[in-house]
Amino acid sequence: MKRFLLVLVLSLFVTSTVWGFNGVRKGFILGGGIGLGMTSFKEELGSLSTDWSSNFAFMTDFKIGYAPNEQWEIYYSDKSSWFDYYGITALHSFGTAAISYYLTPATPTFFLSGGLGFSAISAPFESNSGSDIGFGTFVGGGYEFAKHFAVQFDLMFGMPQESGYTFTGVTPRVTVVATAF
Repeated sequence: MKRFLLVLVLSLFVTSTVWGFNGVRKGFILGGGIGLGMTSFKEELGSLSTDWSSNFAFMTDFKIGYAPNEQWEIYYSDKSSWFDYYGITALHSFGTAAISYYLTPATPTFFLSGGLGFSAISAPFESNSGSDIGFGTFVGGGYEFAKHFAVQFDLMFGMPQESGYTFTGVTPRVTVVATAF
């Protein structure tokens, strides 16, 4: 049964990929981007709390999903902020169910987007490092200046926590995103 489901899912993915990248937004979408931003955070452990700190950050973006027409996209989004956290590289990431609305069906156009899901904080390059997970959301918008290419502005908020420790992060970011459709 598992093998049958795997073959079915892969077949649907391959078929949608073949028919999806035809230059029309309607259908399968796959995108990614890079950018810059600022991660502001504070930490709480029990009754102890730090002041807000802000660090310059490198941003990555990934999305995969479906566009039911030329103006709407429904997708899974992974937005990540890579920043220096007391001498180590930290990753504040957001995995969300997201939606985007393009104001007009033709390029160039402005769009609005948002998502709700989870937020995580981790140190991916450190051994014996786990991830703390909690609530996460983002709102944003942007400008699709050429077919498949956009500049996106987002504001992300997340509160990963574990065992009395809470990381509260706010990240304004600018990314250049390429989307295949």
